[in-house]
Amino acid sequence: MLMQGLLAGTQVVFARLYGKLVYGSYLSALAVLEVLYRGGTGGADKAMLRYVAAARAADDPDAVRSAIGTGLRLNLLVAGIFGVGLAVAAPWIAAAVGERGLAPALRVLAPLPLFTGAVWVLIQASLAARNTRANFWVRGLAEPTMLLVAGVVAWAMGAGLRGLATAHIVAAGAALALAIVVVRRVLRPEETEHVLRAPTLPGFTRFSLPIAASEMLNAIVQRADILILTSVRGVGAAALFGAGDLMTRAIANIRYAFDSIVAGVLSETLQLGELERLKYNLRLATRWVVTVAAPIAVTLVVLRKELLGLLFGPTYLSAATAVIALSISHFTNAALGLTGWVLVVAGSSRLVLLNNLISALFNVPVAYLLIRRFGVAGAGLATLATTLLFQGLIVAEVAALRRLHPLGLALLKPLGAAAAALAAELAVQAALPSVWSRLVAVAASGAVAYGAALIALGLPPEERQLFERIVRRRRR
Repeated sequence: MLMQGLLAGTQVVFARLYGKLVYGSYLSALAVLEVLYRGGTGGADKAMLRYVAAARAADDPDAVRSAIGTGLRLNLLVAGIFGVGLAVAAPWIAAAVGERGLAPALRVLAPLPLFTGAVWVLIQASLAARNTRANFWVRGLAEPTMLLVAGVVAWAMGAGLRGLATAHIVAAGAALALAIVVVRRVLRPEETEHVLRAPTLPGFTRFSLPIAASEMLNAIVQRADILILTSVRGVGAAALFGAGDLMTRAIANIRYAFDSIVAGVLSETLQLGELERLKYNLRLATRWVVTVAAPIAVTLVVLRKELLGLLFGPTYLSAATAVIALSISHFTNAALGLTGWVLVVAGSSRLVLLNNLISALFNVPVAYLLIRRFGVAGAGLATLATTLLFQGLIVAEVAALRRLHPLGLALLKPLGAAAAALAAELAVQAALPSVWSRLVAVAASGAVAYGAALIALGLPPEERQLFERIVRRRRR
């Protein structure tokens, strides 16, 4: 959550400092790179959550070392190929999206799949080993902070798009160096000794490569809208959509904070055959995510125009309609997204690939048609439709294959409380003329209404026990 907050703040700063045209081009370049670095891991980051967690549960340090070594070598091979390919194909990619000025920036960013992929593999290995400190220090604090500092320094030196890309790659390289140091300290010595020379883990690559293809398709689904906007409506429209997407990602960030932790727990539970515990953990984590994400989604929808104007400037207000669709999309992703980990830890990597393929085949033509007709708002609608399709497929498959799903009657309480918060915020917003007074009063009234409604509806036993434990500690 800290990482996502700092990254969001960094993007706001970049949008303000570099202007809409450079910022829109930067987002378009990152959209291309995200497809490559998501697949550049070779799926090894997700494999860490399956194989390292299972090896730890079996108390087998050699298997942990083999998993990490196999994953790093796979990332080196796949990301290296992608980086060289990007450096060669940069002019053609830039021409395809209608922005030939992207080519130099894409070449500068060519090592990013290797740097980012290696960081992800190392951090996910530490999370699978039930250690969260490396994730906090590297991805939560250092990585976004170094990107912000590098970008601001580049701007102070008069840099444009190419300078911003250089700042990004320097920050990514520094994050990788830090990740190597930190992860070596949090894992056991026998799990990291001569890790690159460790024997290849049987079945690892066969599981990972479909995951890598799935991640690339998923990135295409998430970033096709920006690339199509750039080619059809220009980099200015891409900047508008990027601002709306960045603002509403705060909703889904709650789920991302749970992802790797929940995946490790589900992997261990499935390995031990404790299916009832797996079902309980999935529903509990889903309820916690919904409880936190629901009031954020409501507040962002109500204050969308105020936040766009204050964060990005008045020229970004035309993204307000897209923010509604994006908020619903990210809330759906938050509420149902943890279910996909059941497929991953169960080894159903080909089914994950199929889901992403179906979503990509749906998203690209739908996004193109809606963007041509509705512009930025059409991109938001395409994102929402694809999210509903993708998450619906996963929930249906897990229900059919494992006889479980993340939904329960307890979810009605946070959803009902969110409805009460929405009513309170809309009433307060209509009564106040000043932007700053609306921001403060709407957020405060929504929080009070949401908390009061939750208490009135009755907290579930786990939340009540947690609250009582906090009260006892405060009293001591």
